[in-house]
Amino acid sequence: MRNDDPLGELAEDAPASRGHLDRRSFLKLCGAGVGLSAALAADSWAFSFLEPLQVENPLKAYPNRGWERIYRDLFSVDSSFTFTCAPNDTHNCLLRAHVRSGAVVRLGPTFAYGDAVDATGGRSTHRWDPRCCQKGLALVRRFYGDRRCKHPMVRSGWLDWARAGFPRDAQSGRVDERYLRRGRDGFVRVTWKEAYELVARGLQAIATAYNGEDGKKRLLAQGFDAEMVEAAGGVGMQTIKMRGGMPLLGITRIFGQYRFANMLALLDAHVRKVDAAQAVGARGWDNYAWHTDLPPGHPMVTGQQTVDWDLCMAERAKLLVVWGMNWVTTKMPDAHWMTEARLKGTKVVVIAAEYSATMNKADVALVVRPGTTPALALGLCHVLLEEGLFDQEFVKSSTDLPSLVRMDTLERLSAQDAGLEASGGLGADVLAEGQAPPPAPKQQRALLPERLLGRFAPFVVWDAKRGAAVAVARDDVGERWKKRGIDPALSGTFRVKLTDGREVECRPVFDLVREYVRENFDPATVERITWAPADGVRAIAREIAKNPRATLFAVGMGPNQFFNNDLKDRTIFLLAALTSNVGFVGGNVGSYAGNYRAAYFNGLGQYVAEDPFAVQIDPAKPAVVKSRFKFESVHYWNHGDRILHAGKERITGKTHLPTPT
Repeated sequence: MRNDDPLGELAEDAPASRGHLDRRSFLKLCGAGVGLSAALAADSWAFSFLEPLQVENPLKAYPNRGWERIYRDLFSVDSSFTFTCAPNDTHNCLLRAHVRSGAVVRLGPTFAYGDAVDATGGRSTHRWDPRCCQKGLALVRRFYGDRRCKHPMVRSGWLDWARAGFPRDAQSGRVDERYLRRGRDGFVRVTWKEAYELVARGLQAIATAYNGEDGKKRLLAQGFDAEMVEAAGGVGMQTIKMRGGMPLLGITRIFGQYRFANMLALLDAHVRKVDAAQAVGARGWDNYAWHTDLPPGHPMVTGQQTVDWDLCMAERAKLLVVWGMNWVTTKMPDAHWMTEARLKGTKVVVIAAEYSATMNKADVALVVRPGTTPALALGLCHVLLEEGLFDQEFVKSSTDLPSLVRMDTLERLSAQDAGLEASGGLGADVLAEGQAPPPAPKQQRALLPERLLGRFAPFVVWDAKRGAAVAVARDDVGERWKKRGIDPALSGTFRVKLTDGREVECRPVFDLVREYVRENFDPATVERITWAPADGVRAIAREIAKNPRATLFAVGMGPNQFFNNDLKDRTIFLLAALTSNVGFVGGNVGSYAGNYRAAYFNGLGQYVAEDPFAVQIDPAKPAVVKSRFKFESVHYWNHGDRILHAGKERITGKTHLPTPT
């Protein structure tokens, strides 16, 4: 070896094979520093492995690249299955799960909505595809996440209480605080058999503790309202509450809670030693109303639990008013309908208490003070009424705004009181006492129990043509109304003679509403109440007026969370009625929060309320239905398990009294 060879030491350790450089040689090379260039020039181990690979004809010959199979097979699976994604958003997207080596490795849409066919042969459209959202696609992380509970767990304090025999104070029935350390106790794993036994023993202990007069005394000693205690009737089972949740989240899984509440009549019969005729189930807590998903003004105004329009109809409107609803975030699978409507020229107005993800899609955005929706709606109505932008023809022919109100009682004047008869009908089918309604697909009109006929009696309008009061039936609307040739007055004071000979002053509902709105809800006043700029109120009102029968109101659950929530619905319906935007494909009011359509499942009543004392085991026969549980609102429990009082006066009605929980 030459002494002047700076890489002599390296050359001695270099491998004999040409072009191979091991790790030790490479590190020595890097340490040599100065001799790096000479090393690169050395023919004995040049970097031949860095030379580009040349393939003249890849169809004729190609190097072995079998390692790529692992990469190319990354998305191959052994099998797949379809399931419904049903979290609390209730969109119920059909997803496909892909399985490999016994585990779900990824989720994706089915792309099969367009293949759906209904009972009449009507086919869906692939415009629904792909139906999914980011959260649904990530659901597999929850399947195998470390926070998923994969076996029964019991809070340690409760388990100690159960093992001690569920001890209570003899007088008050209170449980020792050491057993009630919720949020502080750890959890103990038990077997499924132990879990079932613990639940059964716990329910039996509670039902037994609050039975009879001793049970009443214990509840009173714990501070429960005397009327709530009385509502339980000395039945300990009535202090047990079950809540079923949204039906479409799991019709048997979740609504099974209500079935269980009904079945607990078996336990009541055992504990109280009564026969089947006297046995009662637990109480059933509501869910749709408690979530504040229910828009309470909808049933109050229309008699329908919730009025809505399908979000896929957005493109049928010229104007979308998204009110207190974060469409993009809370309706992710349906957000594309709004996007496609915008592409077709639909304008979007967003009214919300914050700058939301939906608001940046708006043509007009209005940030308002929370809880002031009724005032804002009446401010919009003020602009319509003052500027004459309302649809008079629709107001006269399709609303009850022309109906007369007696100024002596402030009650609506009935045709019977005025001795008038209406030629029209109810616009509904009457159900006699005890008569069952027909199946939903065969219900062609509204159904009205016979006992409520008086509340649907004809009302009275003042016919400007005849200068006289005229009776109007409930189905005197639209074309039927036009045939009658009546021109109802919308304003003025009129004297109407009653059947007893007296004359009373009357004014149209429209006139009274307009006076109230004029005096209280001008844009400047509304700006002070709602923080919405007066110019914005005027601009939105005029935009709605430009689009009769083509404005869709999409209202979210946010405005439902205030005590004036029924007024929110009433005032929005008033706004829609003034602009001819009720009941049209492109113009209507909708409420979007949860999913309440339990009526889709015609067997739900049989499943939930099957008589536990007469279970039907023949699959060819219908269940014997007997509801032994009673619904109550969980609002009261949420309010400290108390009913509502104003001073000493009870606000909660007797029909809605809850029992102690």
